[in-house]
Amino acid sequence: MSVGGVGRGGGKGRAGGAKGAAGKAPAGKAGAATFGGGVDRTAGLVGPSGQVGSGNVQGPQAMEPVTAQALAIAKQLKNGDFKSKDEATRKLVAEVLKEKLRMKSAALTTKIADALQDDPRLNQALERLWSKAE
Repeated sequence: MSVGGVGRGGGKGRAGGAKGAAGKAPAGKAGAATFGGGVDRTAGLVGPSGQVGSGNVQGPQAMEPVTAQALAIAKQLKNGDFKSKDEATRKLVAEVLKEKLRMKSAALTTKIADALQDDPRLNQALERLWSKAE
């Protein structure tokens, strides 16, 4: 019996499946001539509006409730309705918990808000949010 064996998908002692390149061109040298000329790398990324983005670009979409609430909190912070950014952050976290998880927990809200403010990257994202208030 040959090395390939029965049920291994091979003839001549070789396993079946995908084979390597069979052409005469060295691997990786297919070049632009094979595919009909050079293609701009961003051509596939441009949506119907001409802006770079995903291939399934759609028209303007309604804002998610949490996003709208975050912008409203940012405006309230700018107007002085909150004493500090810390208080606004706690309000934002409480709104997210209420909207997404349908829960209300002061202890969890405080823990998450503190974690957001302690992490430099997340704190920077909060600062960008607070600066978006019109």
